[in-house]
Amino acid sequence: MAERVECELCRREVDVHESYVVRVEVFADPSVPPVSGEALQSTDFDQTMADLLDQMKHLSAEDLQDDVHRHFEYRLCRPCQRRFLANPLGKPREARAGKN
Repeated sequence: MAERVECELCRREVDVHESYVVRVEVFADPSVPPVSGEALQSTDFDQTMADLLDQMKHLSAEDLQDDVHRHFEYRLCRPCQRRFLANPLGKPREARAGKN
């Protein structure tokens, strides 16, 4: 008998081989901001690190992880996969004036 999974959106059970996998990665932009030589020379790195650690001590491990990288994986049935592809961010649709 085929393994069954539940659609994350509609909760319908489908065979695993009939489901669609949606993977989402959310991460901080890895690019380094521009910094001048003067700015580097005038920076007190020990104080900057102390300030950063002070800010971080008030955050949970999950909050810290959310600021860097998160990965999610979902299973969808075919109808929900189609709806997801049509609007992956779930943004409200703008009504367009149509011609009748």
